[in-house]
Amino acid sequence: MEPAEEREGGLRYEGASGVFCLFASAGASDGSFTQMGFYVDDIEAAVAELRARGVVFEEYEGCVNGIMDIRGNYPSKGRGERAAWFRDCEGNMLGIAEVVR
Repeated sequence: MEPAEEREGGLRYEGASGVFCLFASAGASDGSFTQMGFYVDDIEAAVAELRARGVVFEEYEGCVNGIMDIRGNYPSKGRGERAAWFRDCEGNMLGIAEVVR
């Protein structure tokens, strides 16, 4: 696959039924940054569904109910994103994001 978009430290790929992003790594992760991100159509609904299944979201300064507004990011997708982060069973940081147009 060829990336649909590149930015410093990251690539965004688009497939027939989804989008995924890859970020550069210099070695083993300490879990302090996003290792895989997923786009969703409705972040409020996705966070609620995942919480109902027991997922615990990270809380950062600026988050409201576990969701943070981010200006910019991948500019070709919109003017920003709303994002939330959680960890998998091995401590890897995963993110979900909704594009703000």
